[in-house]
Amino acid sequence: MNLLFTVFTALYSLFMLWLDRGVQAIGKESKSKVIPDKHQPISIIIAARNELSNLPRLLKSLNELCYPQECYEIILINDHSDDGSRAYLDTQTIFPKLKVIHFYHDTPPLVGKKAALQQGIDMAANDIFAFTDADCIVPPTWLSEINRSMTEDVDYLLAYSLMKYKPESGIFRLKNFERSVYYALAAAGLYYHIPFTSSACNMVYRKRLFNESGGFDGIGHLLSGDDDLLLMKMMPQLNRGAYNPSVQMQVCSIDGTDVKKHHNTNIRRASKFLLHPWWLKGLSAFVFVYFCLFYRSLWQLLMGKATALPSLSLGLKTATELIFSLRHLKLIGRIKLGVLYPLQILVFPAQFIYYALRGTLGRYRWK
Repeated sequence: MNLLFTVFTALYSLFMLWLDRGVQAIGKESKSKVIPDKHQPISIIIAARNELSNLPRLLKSLNELCYPQECYEIILINDHSDDGSRAYLDTQTIFPKLKVIHFYHDTPPLVGKKAALQQGIDMAANDIFAFTDADCIVPPTWLSEINRSMTEDVDYLLAYSLMKYKPESGIFRLKNFERSVYYALAAAGLYYHIPFTSSACNMVYRKRLFNESGGFDGIGHLLSGDDDLLLMKMMPQLNRGAYNPSVQMQVCSIDGTDVKKHHNTNIRRASKFLLHPWWLKGLSAFVFVYFCLFYRSLWQLLMGKATALPSLSLGLKTATELIFSLRHLKLIGRIKLGVLYPLQILVFPAQFIYYALRGTLGRYRWK
C-alpha cells in the first residue's frame, strides 16, 4: 500500500504541476489584453427563484455598472417564485435597463434553472451573454472586464467568485479556498481545451457557441449542469476560452448560513459524476482512491508508524498542492486565503470522499 501511495503521489503531483502551467498561461493571456476601443453589446441573464432577500442587493449592484447604458440589457427571469419576488420586481421601475420575465409555466423537456435561462436566452438581443446568480453582487467594472476579455477569437469566459455569509462578512472561509482550487481547475481546462468544470455565477459565452452546440438539448431534463455539463457540450465548437482572474471582474456570492442549503448544493454538484465523460470519471476515481490512501498514510505518520517512503510522498503532495493553490490565489488577488491550507489539506479530501459517495445516490432538489 505504501508503494501504491507513492506511485499515486507522483502522478497526482505531476497533474498539479501540469494544471499550474495551464492556469499561469491563461492568466498571463488575460493580463496581456489591452482595453478595446469599443463597447460590445452585452445581455446580462439571471434566473431567480425565491430570492426576495437577495434581489435588492443584486439590482443595486447592477444599477451601479460603469458601462454605457445603450450597450447592455438586463434580463431577470422570475422562476416560479412564491416569496413575493413577483410583486417586488413589478415595482422596480427605477431600473431602465431591467427586463423581467415572470416564468410560471413548464417547458418540457427543460426543467429547473435551465428552463428559466432559456426564456432569457430567447429574449436576449445581443451576441454576448453574461450570467450571474441572484444571490450575487457584481462589481461596477464587471461589464468593462467582460468587454476587455471577449476579443474576437474568444467565445467563452470564466472569472472567480467569492463566497460570503453576509455582505459584511470576511473572506476567510474554507469554502473560498476550495472554490479557488475548482476555479484553477476550470481555468486550466479552458487553456488545454479540456472541460473539467465551470461555474454559472460568473460565466460568459457567445450566442453562436450556445446555438451551434445545441444549447440545453440532451441535458435540459437535468436539474443541474447549466455550467459544467453545458461547457462539455460546447467544447467541440469552442474557438477559445478565456479566464479573467482580475479582482475587477470577481462577483461576490452571498450564500447565507443555511447548512441544509449548502449540503444540498454539494450533493447536486457531486451527482453529475455519472454524466461526465469517461476520462473525467477516471480522473475523479483516481483522486477518490488517492485521498483514501492519503488518510491511511497520514494516520501512520501520526502514529509514528510511517516509513520514509510515505513520509516523502506526503511532503511531495503538500509541496505541489501549495505551488498550485498559492500561485492561483496570487493570480486572483486572494493570496491571504493561503493561511487556510493547513485546514484544507485535512478537510477537503474527507469532503470529497463523502460527497462523491453521497452524490451518486442522488436525491437532491433545485431550490
